[in-house]
Amino acid sequence: MMKSPEIVAVLEGIGEQVLAAAKSDPNPVYVESLEMQTFMTKDRARVQVGAAPIIGMAVEAKRGTLARALGAAST
Repeated sequence: MMKSPEIVAVLEGIGEQVLAAAKSDPNPVYVESLEMQTFMTKDRARVQVGAAPIIGMAVEAKRGTLARALGAAST
């Protein structure tokens, strides 16, 4: 059930909302490095939104862009 197409669609929908909100960040290098990935493991699906490690850590420490975007995403 955790890998069903319906669950994947819900997770990807939330991921798209997070990605769209994070793209409003004023740092163009950060915005360019943002990406969403879907992973399928043995028993579940997982969606991850992130940025390149160095710029991502700097922006998150300064503004918390992805944290706020995740909080604003609706299910």
